Amino acid sequence: MNVRAPADDVSVWLTGEFTGRLPASAIEAVVRATRADLDGRIVPDEVGELLYRMARARLQRILAG
Repeated sequence: MNVRAPADDVSVWLTGEFTGRLPASAIEAVVRATRADLDGRIVPDEVGELLYRMARARLQRILAG
């Protein structure tokens, strides 16, 4: 069974969403930092959704800044 971590999935989704606007390495760094911020703070089953929303918001702020 190939089980991917939520951060891997979120990185893939956001890389597709922000293609051409931010490099994949920057997106992955934001996802990793966001995941670290959430570590131990929320129920593990909810990590994927919240990670996606928070990382996406951070990437949008980067683009707006």
